[in-house]
Amino acid sequence: MTDILKTYKKRIALFKKLYHYNNGTYDRQRGVTVYDVKILSAEESAFMNELQWNPNDIVQLNHDALIPAITKLIEDERLSKDRLIGEFVAAAGGSYRRGINGLMNLHFAALIPEHPYHPAQRLAACGICGFSELSTRTHDNLSDIRESLWLGYNWHSPQGIYADLTERIELPEIHPTEEDAAALKSLLEGVARAQAGETPGKLEKRLSAEKVIKGNSGTRRALLSTLAEVGVIPNAAMPVDPKRWINHEVMVQTGMNLDSTQGRSDIEMPYAGWRGHLGVDWDRAKELFGNYL
Repeated sequence: MTDILKTYKKRIALFKKLYHYNNGTYDRQRGVTVYDVKILSAEESAFMNELQWNPNDIVQLNHDALIPAITKLIEDERLSKDRLIGEFVAAAGGSYRRGINGLMNLHFAALIPEHPYHPAQRLAACGICGFSELSTRTHDNLSDIRESLWLGYNWHSPQGIYADLTERIELPEIHPTEEDAAALKSLLEGVARAQAGETPGKLEKRLSAEKVIKGNSGTRRALLSTLAEVGVIPNAAMPVDPKRWINHEVMVQTGMNLDSTQGRSDIEMPYAGWRGHLGVDWDRAKELFGNYL
């Protein structure tokens, strides 16, 4: 396989061209967007083949089969906790944005209880895991999801977790550099400097102004959301216990009840519940990232 880090920028350029919204056609029968490879040059097509990349990995995911599949995947030694932590550190430093989601997905897979689809009372989704009601009737393009993961965005849904882990298990492990570790430490220290009244939105603006995190607003949000999901960034509304599952519907409703959002913010729980006076849970940070801090 092509060296991931050496060709990362070239890969991203390919993906941005292939998965541009003008290059997609909506398949009404399957309820999914399909992307046309004819837009690629001969050189780009050859590079895509070298990456062993399927441009349209279209599947219909069944909830009751998907959840056990996710928990089974994370048992594979190729997706060890140490690897997923290290790749998140590499994502924080910017050398491997693809690493952002693994740590959060490990948290999901390790705690999610076995369950049948359980309709939420106020959401069109499973109230336990968040599997979309729409996905019970349509297909998903896993390639489209994976493209966004390579760009460094969050896709925190059962479908996104499955898309991440089924690809990541076939990828070589990436080890963070000293610069990546220093960047993670700088990020945590930046969060810890918050003033008492700081909200997540104000935190992101400050970290951007201070140039604490490389990348765009999407990757910044993804990094901070992951840290909140695993309890490194605490929240006042519903504290995260690394050993206790919280149902999706409960988490969403808690976010809706926050006085700062009342359902209007695009910042989701548990990150939405952070406030400046909470800073960083350094004990949890050292538990996960002690080898790098």
